[in-house]
Formats: sequence, structure tokens, C-alpha cells
Amino acid sequence: MILIFLLLSNISFHSEYYTNTNFYYEITGKDSIIYGASNGGAVVYNRLSGSFRVLTNSDGLQTNRQRCTALDSSGYIWFGNEFGLALVSGGFDSVLIYPPECLACTRIQGIICLKDSVYVASSGGLLFIATNSTPADFSDDSRLRIFTTDGLPSNNVLSLAVHNNRIWVGTDNGIACFTKDFNPDSTFTYNTSHGLLDTRINKIAVIDTTIYVGTDAGLNRFNGSYFDTLLLGYGVCDITYRGDSLALALDSLSQFGFLFQGNLVIEKEGIPYRCDVFSLLNINDTLFCGLGNRYTVDYYGRGIGRFDADGELWELIERECLPSNHISEITANEYGVFVACGARAGYSRGIGWLDNEGDWSRFGCDTVLSFKHIHRCVTAPDGKVWFGVNPFSSSGADTLMAFAFEPLTQTWTFLGARYHGMDSSVAVWDLEFDSHNNMYISLAGPSDKLWVIDSALNEVCFLGEKSTGFKVELALDSIGRVWSTMIGAEGGLMMIDTDNTLFDRSDDSSIKFGESDGMLSKYAVGCIVDRNNNLYVANEVGLLMYDGSTFSGFTDISNEELFDVELDSEGRVWLLAMDGIYFYDPRLKITDGYTFKELGVHIEFMDFSNEIVQVQGFEFDPIRNCFWIGGETGLLKLEVQFDTLPALDSILLYPNPVVNHSVVKIKNIPADARVSIYSISGRLLVRGLEPDPVFGEVVWDIPDDLSSGLYFVLVNTPRGNRVCKFAVVK
Repeated sequence: MILIFLLLSNISFHSEYYTNTNFYYEITGKDSIIYGASNGGAVVYNRLSGSFRVLTNSDGLQTNRQRCTALDSSGYIWFGNEFGLALVSGGFDSVLIYPPECLACTRIQGIICLKDSVYVASSGGLLFIATNSTPADFSDDSRLRIFTTDGLPSNNVLSLAVHNNRIWVGTDNGIACFTKDFNPDSTFTYNTSHGLLDTRINKIAVIDTTIYVGTDAGLNRFNGSYFDTLLLGYGVCDITYRGDSLALALDSLSQFGFLFQGNLVIEKEGIPYRCDVFSLLNINDTLFCGLGNRYTVDYYGRGIGRFDADGELWELIERECLPSNHISEITANEYGVFVACGARAGYSRGIGWLDNEGDWSRFGCDTVLSFKHIHRCVTAPDGKVWFGVNPFSSSGADTLMAFAFEPLTQTWTFLGARYHGMDSSVAVWDLEFDSHNNMYISLAGPSDKLWVIDSALNEVCFLGEKSTGFKVELALDSIGRVWSTMIGAEGGLMMIDTDNTLFDRSDDSSIKFGESDGMLSKYAVGCIVDRNNNLYVANEVGLLMYDGSTFSGFTDISNEELFDVELDSEGRVWLLAMDGIYFYDPRLKITDGYTFKELGVHIEFMDFSNEIVQVQGFEFDPIRNCFWIGGETGLLKLEVQFDTLPALDSILLYPNPVVNHSVVKIKNIPADARVSIYSISGRLLVRGLEPDPVFGEVVWDIPDDLSSGLYFVLVNTPRGNRVCKFAVVK
């Protein structure tokens, strides 16, 4: 445990999220400022300057997906999400989390603010908060929780409004109307017997002292004791006004309309077809709307709409950001970070490129590309970034299998299907390159197939036999072996040995490994090969290792599924699991790691399935000193941090003594230090070792012929030197 503590104490992570914030559940604001509860975080948009600011889970929010928002009279902004309630300062630079034990339920669905009162709708009841004019100080709040036992028709509260000192509460089973002191003797409830078109209440709005109610069946108006029908046959999601007309967010087909004196005029020009309009906002008689997309997923949206009365159309305002919060693969290189945002569905969003200046470029069917189903990406040795396509066209009309982007020249290379005799399947499971820039490509079909294309894209060979199951991920070693993990009914691990004669099939051999050969589970997913040609596999339940002759592994790393593996700059093996990232140090033979909860990060992944490795990304980036992780909640950067100028008296050597290990590590040394190692007699063994730029450690591989004894480490820095000692016991 001491070794583990020493290793972990040298590593801390700073998290940063990159998200798509163009899917808005709700917007609010005043004057020139619009606040948005988006799938990618809390957003503030200055409509005069056109600038955006975003707060995410890495800034203190419980999650990136914010469901609702409201602005209070003190300038604070309240946000609700599935994990509770958050309060953001007026400067949009700090986040406070409301104590979850004080809530009626943590799944927040609506918020309204009136002076120093806050009303919070949740799927488990209504919460009233009196902030006593100190919204950022929760300790002096007065709170009251209201449930069905107190008069609610249902605890699933969907909408709120305040009018004439009464609180109107819309649920999925009708409406309750309370006095401000929530006196049960003065509570009224309403349902379809009182004229409501539906008992599921999407919105209650008060406009010019009149109460309007939107449901999936139409629009009602309260006349004092009964609800009149104003609009029938349309789903009404939100209600506001413009001039003398009601402005209505309608169902995904009608989208938006003005209602005046009983006549509905649909005004949806400029809103993409069937794109959901979730929220409406009137600022100085200018209309804004918060948009989703035409699908049931919220990975991306179409931004904020502004209605142009002169042209009678909606202008869309989208933030330049990550194309989609659904990420299927990541690759990093000297030009930036590239993400594939594809799936087998219409909500695939192509490619995103985060350059070194922090700006996003997006490529998809609405830009230079004519397609968007891209779910694999890798950087080749020649610097090109290659992308694999997975359209699964039943018509056979798709002609593209893979393509490349050259960041320096911003040029494209396209690789068509049926390329030099390759079969017609164009679903790419994986792309990898060897050190000679030859491309290995795994294709789907009735049974999966593996091909190799030479660096000039001229010569093509088919590798091995077709085998049943998904060839999930490829790994290549330096002696000509091609590894392919498999998942599905049979699962397993396939090895094809090319004997380093890549385009001569006559000397190939292949082996399929399974549980009887020592695999931890037949479901093998991510895999990687280290510089010593050892294979590491995320084997669903643990880390599997193969040294060329035998399998070994660990099953006690995490209780959750393991997805993928990466190597860091010191040769450690990192694993991405459902609940965190873990590592195995093959030289010290220790394992440990960090849960996402410990890191203060909320991230979601697709449930385990045959294609789980195809819908997340895990990349170690030595250029930016970080790990990149992608799933369903955006692109997460975990930057490795350490003290670059520690005190010289804090230097640590481990293990010390070195017993049955082949390495010694020197840590807590300045980044500009140089390390030399001497025998006790003063003989120089190695000079000028430099700290790893990511982790700040010096790693010395002990020679096999080094004898037991005492050894000295000299740490030279511009600010002084220090001598330490360690022992080797063989």
C-alpha cells in the first residue's frame, strides 16, 4: 500500500469539459442576456456581443445536462438537473449546489422565482424556498415540501406559475392551486372534468393576469372556475406573447405559431424540419426560442432561435463547439484533438477538430463532407487523420469506406468501397496503422473481415479467415502479429502472425484464443501493445495480459465493465471503466486508479453491448499532458498536474529498497532537473536522465547485471543539487 500511495500522490487531475450546448431545454433572461439550460451545461449568451460562456460539470455543476433555469431578483441564476439544484452567480463564474437532502426530489423539472421566493418542481414533489434575501446562503433558508398528501394531484410536477398570491402547479395528473401559505383548506385541484384538454400539464403561463395552460392536446384558458378551449389538436410545449398575440411552442411537426382571436398562424420558417421547440422567451417584444433537434436524443441541438418580424422567419444562433456530446472515438496529435461523433443513426454529427488555439471546426454533411456516420478515427505515422465510416446502407449505394484529413494542408483523401477487390461491406469497425504507414482495416458483414492496404494505397491483401462476431478493436506489434478483440456470441481474441512479410500470405498463421486458453472472459474489447510487444486487453471484467506465451490478468480493478486500454508515457497501462480510470504498472506490478466520483466528474456511457467500444473514446495525449475521454456527455479532458518546482528535500525514490523489481522511480523533482546515478564506489552508471514531461518522474530501468548494494542519485538543478540513496536487493 505504501508503493501505491507514493505513486498516486504524485498525480492529480484537473478536469475540463468540452460540450455541445446547442440543445436547450429552457431559456430565460432579460435585456441583452439569455441564460440557457442545455444538454452541455449552463449557458449565458450576450446577444449584443454574440459571445457565449458555459459552465459544465468540471466547473461544479452536478452534471452537464441542465433541464431548467430561472433568474431571481438578486441576479442569481438557478439551474435544475436530474441530480438536484444549482445556483450560479450573476457573474457566471461560481456554482453552489443546494443541499440535496433539503429537496423534495433531486430530479428537478422546473423553477420559478418571485422576489426572494423560489419554487422548485421535481418528479417527486414541490419545494418552496424562502431565501430571506440571501440566495447564496442556504443556511438561513425556510423550506416547505409539498406532496400528494398535501394536495398535489401527483408528485410528478411539470410546470409552475404564480398569480394573485396563488401558486399554480401543473403535474402529470392535473393542476393544483395553492395559497401562498399552502393552506390545504384553500387548495383547488383541476382535471379534465373542469375543461382541461389533458391531465398532463406541459406549461402554465400567466399573461396579462390571464392563466393559460398548454397540454399535448391543446391550449386552455382559465375563466375563474372552468378552463375554456382556445386551441385543439396541437401539442403546446410553452407559451408567451408578442404584441396582442399568444406565441406558442407547438409539437415537433407544427413547431411554432401565433394565436390571435382564435386564429392560429404557423410561423416556423427558419426552424429545421421537425426540430423541437422547447422554450420561448420574450425580451422587449423580441421572441427567442430554445431548440432541440428532430430526434429523441439530446446530444446536439439547433441553438437559439430569434424571430425576425420583418422577414417572418427564425434566425438560428449556434455556438461553435463540439459537434455532438455523443463521442465514438478520439485521436490527438500536434495539430489538436479530433473526435468522431457517429453512430448508426440520423443523429450522427460527423467530425470535430479542436485546434491548438481552442477553436472548434466541424465537418459533416452540411460542410465539405457528404456524409456524417463517422465513428472511428486514428492518426497515421505520416500525420494524416483517418476516419472510418459506418453507414450500414441496405441499398448498397454507399461508396465511401474511409477518408483522411491532412491538418497542415487541410486536404482530403477518400477511400472508396470495393477498393481493389475488397468486398462490398463499408461498415468499418476499426482502423490502425503500423510503423510503415500500412493501414489495417476491420470491416463488418455476415462475418467480420480484416484487410491491409499499403502506405501508397495501391496494394491490398486480405488477412486470415472470416470469423463470426464483431472484430471490435485492432492492435499491432513490431514482429508482425495482428491482434483483434472480438465480442458477440463466440467472442474471443484473434491473432494473425504475418511473420513480418505483410503482403506474402503463404507464411501466415492464426490462432483464436478463448476462455479455455486463459482469457478472463470471452468478451474482449479495447486492446493495445506496449514497446515490448506485450498485449493488454480490456476483457470486460478485468485486464488481460499476454506476454507471447501465457495469459494473466486482474479481475479486481473495478466492479464495473472495462471498455478500453491506453499506455502512458511511462509505460503504465490505463483502463477506462464505467466508473473511472485505473492503471496497472507492469514494472512495479501494482494496480490502482481513480473513480469519476473521486475526481468530481459525472460522465455517462452507453450500456454494455456488442458495440460498446464503438461509442466512447479514450486517448492519452503526451503533447497536452492529459487523458481525453468521450462518452454520452461530451469530451472530457483530464489534465495531469504536478508541482514543477518542488523543494529538493521532498525527493522520493521508490521502491526503496528495490526487491524483485526491474525499475526505480525518482519523483518530486523539479521539471528542469537532470538525474545521474552512481554506485557506492563512485562509478557513474547513467547520466542526465530527464523527468517525464507528463508525470514529472524519472524512471530508471535497472540493468540485469546490476548487483545488490547501495546506490546514489544525484539530482542537478539550476537552484542547487541533492544526493539521495537507494538499495537494490537481488
